[in-house]
Amino acid sequence: MSLRSRSAQSQMAEPERRQPHRPIPNVGAIVMAAGLGKRMRSKLAKVLHPVLGRPMVLFAVELAERVASRGVAVVVGHQGDRVKEILTTRAEGGESHGRVMILEQRQQLGTGHAVLQARTAFLPTQQGPASTYVILNGDTPLMTEATVRRMHKVHQTEGATMTILTAFLDDPSGYGRVVRSCQDGGGGDSANPVLRIVEDRDATSEEATIREVNVGTYVVDSQFLFEALDKLQPANAQKEYYLTDLVGMAVERGLRVIAVTLGDAQEGLGINSRRELATAERLLLRQVHARWLEAGVTLHDPATIWIDADVTIGQDTVVYPNVAVEGNTSIGQDCVIRSHVRLTDCEVGDRVVVQDCSVLREAKLEDDSTVGPFAHLRPGSILRRHAKVGNFVEMKHTE
Repeated sequence: MSLRSRSAQSQMAEPERRQPHRPIPNVGAIVMAAGLGKRMRSKLAKVLHPVLGRPMVLFAVELAERVASRGVAVVVGHQGDRVKEILTTRAEGGESHGRVMILEQRQQLGTGHAVLQARTAFLPTQQGPASTYVILNGDTPLMTEATVRRMHKVHQTEGATMTILTAFLDDPSGYGRVVRSCQDGGGGDSANPVLRIVEDRDATSEEATIREVNVGTYVVDSQFLFEALDKLQPANAQKEYYLTDLVGMAVERGLRVIAVTLGDAQEGLGINSRRELATAERLLLRQVHARWLEAGVTLHDPATIWIDADVTIGQDTVVYPNVAVEGNTSIGQDCVIRSHVRLTDCEVGDRVVVQDCSVLREAKLEDDSTVGPFAHLRPGSILRRHAKVGNFVEMKHTE
């Protein structure tokens, strides 16, 4: 753990990570985080795999908190106790910004069945029931708040019952295809009505050629959602209750279903394999680099510098090539981090110099201190102001 909480950090030139918007009134959010993730070929549940040092599921949960005023329901399943532990620890640490409820899907019976488990979480409160639900996947860490807010705005403007997020892919294999009344057009946000979504394994040869795919993010009216889920049937090759079948059910009732299409399909990337995990981390790391560069941090050769998502760096700090900054590390202003340094869960003050090839973990470096080169500071090491640790020194629980 970090030796200093993020809320206690002072004079950090951290760039704004979240849009300064309030949660959307009368909106609840459901995060699906129950899947096995077989294609990951891992003993660890898919949503627990770290992306830039954070369990993947936290990206979706925090996004849900920022848009949903009526709370967030996280549906867990495989290794659900471990997911619960992460969310509970986060809440106890004061990092949760909304009401997060954890529900269990004891049998893996499909996405529709997973969402149905969240019904009890949204019983009417003093604030009244949610009028709309945002449904997110726990394996889409690149999804942005701006996209979800755009979906909700279009949903309201168009008077839709269900709004789905789609993307156009050169290779749509493995994804559910979006079937429209006319497949020739580019779609647009509300033109060319959506008729149904066909999962990859159930698609005909003609449907398999459709390039528009379902991303798995939805905005759905509350009056329709759970009533329709009660009527779902597992009429598919997998014998599962597909959430996507709600599209066809709404159309059959004459209700309006529209699509919002991603301009950048990569934002909707769902992580189902180690290859996709590596792709998502690379894309997110570029965003992290861009944020810190814009905040006044110098990164020499950013392509060689690893910075985890929860790291903070002060203005005018210089980071040299082949550096890894991990976990909840905080670095102050005007610091110099030389090449081949690894900092993990460290608290670094202002004007600190960490010389080449030093490794620090759970250490605290006060202002104007110097470490290295080739130093090893183990957990509990504290350097006071103006202190210096030279070549080939190892410290543990030392001040």
